[in-house]
Amino acid sequence: HYVIDYTITPASMADSSMTEEVLSQLGTPTVLGDMGYLGQSLHDRLELKGIDLMTPVRKNMKQKKILFPNFSKRRKVIERVFSFLTNLGAERCKSRSPQGFQLKLEMILLAYSLLLKSAKSLEPETLRYSIGYQVMPK
Repeated sequence: HYVIDYTITPASMADSSMTEEVLSQLGTPTVLGDMGYLGQSLHDRLELKGIDLMTPVRKNMKQKKILFPNFSKRRKVIERVFSFLTNLGAERCKSRSPQGFQLKLEMILLAYSLLLKSAKSLEPETLRYSIGYQVMPK
């Protein structure tokens, strides 16, 4: 459960506006998204490219049958990774330039990946990167 790609956009740009471009480059046929990606036009454009974007539905929407096994469990894993990155300071990245911001973000992603790899050496199925602190040399 490592971060495999990211895109930095201006704060004024909606996440969903970059979705099509990022997912086209990634080449994954099924992607899990949150309620920010509910737009039917986005789903239709991605479907033409062979990408199935699976999102939860709102209460007032027709229930679309989710054919993805353990959808809720997978979404929980994704949310946990975002939470871990927040704990490592991803939301408090302050810098004077876009390059400085990117450098700080990449340092956080590297720290998360190294800690998670160390944690998996102790508990192969764990998502808790903090276990990695026990293995890291001091």
